[in-house]
Amino acid sequence: MRRPRCSWLAGVLAAAVLVAIGGSAIAFFTSEGVGTASAAVSKLSAPTITTATPAVGGTVALAWSAVSAPGSGTVKYYVTRDGGDPAGTCAAPAVPAAASSCTDSGLAPGTYSYTVTAVWRSWSAAGAVKTAKVTIGAADHFTIAAATTTPAVAAADNLTITAKDVSESTVTTYTGSHSLVFSGASASPSGNNPTVVNSTGTTINFGSATTISFTLGVATVTSSKNGLMKIFRSGPASIVATETSSGITTPTPLAIAVTPGAASKYTLAAATTTPAAGARNDLTITAQDTYGNTATAYTGSHSLVFSGASASPGGTAPTVSSSAGTDVPFGTATAIDFSAGVATPSGTANGAMTLYKSGSASVKATEGSLTNATALAVTVAAGTADKLVLSASTTTPAAAASSNLTTTARDAYENTAAAYTGPKNIVFSGASAGPAGTLPTVVNSAGAVVNFGSATALSFSAGVASVSASKNGLLRLYKAGATSVSATDGTISTTAPLAFTVAVGSAARWALTSVVASAGTIGSSCLFTCAVTLLGNGGTVTARIGVTDSAGNTVSDVGTGHVAKVTSTGGTIAGSPLTIEPTGPAISSTTFTYTAPASGNFTNTVTAATSAGTNYTSATATVSR
Repeated sequence: MRRPRCSWLAGVLAAAVLVAIGGSAIAFFTSEGVGTASAAVSKLSAPTITTATPAVGGTVALAWSAVSAPGSGTVKYYVTRDGGDPAGTCAAPAVPAAASSCTDSGLAPGTYSYTVTAVWRSWSAAGAVKTAKVTIGAADHFTIAAATTTPAVAAADNLTITAKDVSESTVTTYTGSHSLVFSGASASPSGNNPTVVNSTGTTINFGSATTISFTLGVATVTSSKNGLMKIFRSGPASIVATETSSGITTPTPLAIAVTPGAASKYTLAAATTTPAAGARNDLTITAQDTYGNTATAYTGSHSLVFSGASASPGGTAPTVSSSAGTDVPFGTATAIDFSAGVATPSGTANGAMTLYKSGSASVKATEGSLTNATALAVTVAAGTADKLVLSASTTTPAAAASSNLTTTARDAYENTAAAYTGPKNIVFSGASAGPAGTLPTVVNSAGAVVNFGSATALSFSAGVASVSASKNGLLRLYKAGATSVSATDGTISTTAPLAFTVAVGSAARWALTSVVASAGTIGSSCLFTCAVTLLGNGGTVTARIGVTDSAGNTVSDVGTGHVAKVTSTGGTIAGSPLTIEPTGPAISSTTFTYTAPASGNFTNTVTAATSAGTNYTSATATVSR
């Protein structure tokens, strides 16, 4: 039998009343149709927080009573802290969990309100609020202390590192092994990195992960482990420790002032490493400890010996000025004043260095065992050209033989003046013409033979003109005996002429010597060829015959068997043939006489040629009225 519609509506209204007055979540179900209808109502109870226990380190441990599900399925829970999401192991509203306890973490000191909400299917029920007061929060930063804040370089300094919360309370729950990176100190000038010894005794450079062990929030050094620090650079440092995983760091670095060690070496610096020869060059001398820090305790007057540079080619020794302003040669003790480990020149005193030899030098300063491990490299430039200097491939050439002449421009200290370069006009002098009148010569850069006394174009390279392919300085001298050669470009000259001893060459020619005419004029030069003019009828010319080299220098010791005969194209010859002396100068001991025709005009050629012995080039004289 079908139930009246009014009875069904009454059931619905009754269920609605139950929903309105019940404190728990409920649900209702309906069905409508022919026959009977029924409704069922249930509820989801709210959980109760049983404990909310705060702990050091910014945690709160929560537990709550579990509630039963109204039907099949599992009840889950989520936690809110002050209306927002919790941290730690507590489930947030977005992802509820079946657990009935959790731990909230990362809390600063303060009072927090917690609510636990049960969730079943689409139903939820929030429990009553529970508060918890955290007195010591989570680790927020580190503080660092040291056994001393004024350690010496390389000295062990024990660090104490403390984990603090935002209120500066020590977080005693920060314990065990943590990976920290230390920073705030630099490597020494010589490259020694600052270090911290980790908890196992391994020395770790700043900037690398260092394992440090904490107990009750504090890490201290034990048996030279777990925080023993060494810094090798003197001066201020600001030490910071940062945990690699959490980013906890040291907002107020530990201020350290590292003192340098004792002096163990010098470093030298110069105002210029390319000084000119003879120019003053200010040195800065720094005393350093083993690690390259300035040894500030090294002060007052010290006796240094400088080395590494040589005297100039002219013999001028390198010098460094003492603190009194005296220029002291290298190799001699020099008083130098230091202030806080550094010596600097004052005017021309206390380290003004002067080098005189061009080229490279490696300057060192030494006092006892102290010296500069790396010598100061200096390249000295020659000064401006001050003079010319001559040298030759031989200074004992034979007459008319070639000698390679090298012309060098030098500065005041005899260094080659490398800046003197390119084409230069040089005038050579000092040597005389040979007996036959041939002037000494030098071949110029173009290959032309130029007499002494005329401008000779030479090409200089880096201060030097040298012979190449028989050009640019090929010298020939013709007069036997001692002579000297000088040179000038009009501005600079040779201060010391180059001395030569010219040897007589090989016997090559007959020559006329001791020529005397009864009248008229004897031309110059009268040796291989001779001209006698205005002699007059019946006049006479007398001469000896000698043997010379190709330049006309008389040879000696030709031995026996050398005889010359004299002939003429006119007039008469008396005294021929003539025998040459076998020892000493190769000249006949007797003379021949030419007698001109008694009348009329004449021009006769008188010839001296070989009669016996070696066949030499003949000599001639032209005799005319």
